[in-house]
Amino acid sequence: MTKQEEAPITIRVGEERYGFRVPGHAEIKFYYDTGSESLYEASRNLVMTCALEKQAIKKLIDAKPALVPQIAVNLMRVAGTGLEVKLENFPKPAAGN
Repeated sequence: MTKQEEAPITIRVGEERYGFRVPGHAEIKFYYDTGSESLYEASRNLVMTCALEKQAIKKLIDAKPALVPQIAVNLMRVAGTGLEVKLENFPKPAAGN
């Protein structure tokens, strides 16, 4: 079983799937109330902390930083519920990217 199959939250971007653990309310509060200097930094820290495959998600968000707030919002939306979330409306990367 892969990490994505074990993940309580799976986010799909194009053809790739990324697994995340569900953030706790205290963790969300830390990043958004005290742990970061900007909303983007707080969102990025939350995404990185919850990612099951940190190198893969780091590569994705470094290449497409606009995904960070979208992923963070979805992580917060399902915090504590274990529901699966899929973001599927992103274009496939061009060949060679």
